[in-house]
Amino acid sequence: MAMGIKNTLQCVVFLMALIMTHLIPPADADAGSPKVVMASSGAGSSFRLVAHHDYALRDDGFLQVQSRLDDLLPSEANVNTLRPPMASPIDMAFSVVVGLGSGKGRHDYNLKLDASGSLVWLQCKPCNPKQPQRGPLFDPKASSTFQQVAGTSQICHPPYPMEPAGQQCSFHLSGEHGMSVHGFVALENLTMGPESMKELVFGCAHSTEHFNSQRTFAGVAAMGKMPTSLVMQVAARGQTQFSYCLFSGGASRHGFLRFGADVPRRPGLRTTKILPALDAHESQYYVSLVGISLDAKRLTGVRPEMFARRHGGQGGCVIDPGTPLTVLVREAYRVVEEAVWSDLRRNRAERMQRQGYGLCVRKTVEIKRHLQSLSFHFAEETARLVVKPEQLFTVVESKLHGAALCLAMIPGERTVIGALQQVDTRFVYDLKDAKLSFVSEPCSQDTAGVESTE
Repeated sequence: MAMGIKNTLQCVVFLMALIMTHLIPPADADAGSPKVVMASSGAGSSFRLVAHHDYALRDDGFLQVQSRLDDLLPSEANVNTLRPPMASPIDMAFSVVVGLGSGKGRHDYNLKLDASGSLVWLQCKPCNPKQPQRGPLFDPKASSTFQQVAGTSQICHPPYPMEPAGQQCSFHLSGEHGMSVHGFVALENLTMGPESMKELVFGCAHSTEHFNSQRTFAGVAAMGKMPTSLVMQVAARGQTQFSYCLFSGGASRHGFLRFGADVPRRPGLRTTKILPALDAHESQYYVSLVGISLDAKRLTGVRPEMFARRHGGQGGCVIDPGTPLTVLVREAYRVVEEAVWSDLRRNRAERMQRQGYGLCVRKTVEIKRHLQSLSFHFAEETARLVVKPEQLFTVVESKLHGAALCLAMIPGERTVIGALQQVDTRFVYDLKDAKLSFVSEPCSQDTAGVESTE
């Protein structure tokens, strides 16, 4: 067992006990409120997992998006040296649906998945400024099971994103594009289908700026290794495995984020280790990526040291369903792009330009027939994650220049295997034994019809 995650799980249990001795009782506490607890080790539970995206699934299995640069001059279409800004060219996010609160204060909320997040949070009344969301803001005064965490709690200090603020425990989170979230830490009952979890630690946000809510998300479902994340709090109650399988279907169906006994048992799983943390603040699940293959050919220019981890969250490789497209560390991206282009060029591909993508070619029947798969090789010899052509490329339509096939990867400072490249693969995280397993699976088979939320 990896000591890093084992110690974290022990820390979760210890902190949950400490928090209960450092609470600010609600003024209108109802002694008759039900005290429900999620079943312990051996039981299972599942959250609804909902996809939010701006693409359509074509009959040939490729994802189709609209070009964000339809005004290119015809002479620019074949300029190989042009490089557009390397931000993700598509929006692709996933949320879990959770019930929070009790009595009239209970509502269902869509919380955006964040694989590296350290604290579950959502917008609470009053919230100024606030971001548009589906359903009402959570109202602490309307739920009799809401409890504030006191500033004297042992959890209210680093490395957790919390600090004392008078009698209360406050939290402050920041993120990309200027996101800033502030509020107070509290406990509340959480429900997921028929299962309930008593006293979830979460952040009750009263100020939310530059959070991309897509007019749907009420907050974030943190999935990182910190004791205050959603998955670690579920793990503390005995369900130390969680799993998901992303599918590329429409909005009429949802998948599942499954825990414990609800995790499907699949044959043929390949397994790699989850690496121990290098820093106290580290919340991501790092894995040891050592190489990349195009079809069956190993790319010798991609070396293990390109994916070396460094302190401060630099380098390394993580698998993140909250990142739309795979990000490859720049040195490796250049090798992969050149290898893909070299193969396409042999088949007389015509290079094109599309905003947000480094490599695009004109879509033809002949080119589609010659597209190759890509494999990520982890430290264990049998641990190989295969990305099919349908997940390696997207079809980008342009009213002016027609359809292009674009490599669905972008360069960056570290490697993140994103959501599109995870489609139709089952991932199983074993927090107790610090390992990540995966296997190819038609994920649409583990879905259900979407139910309306408040």
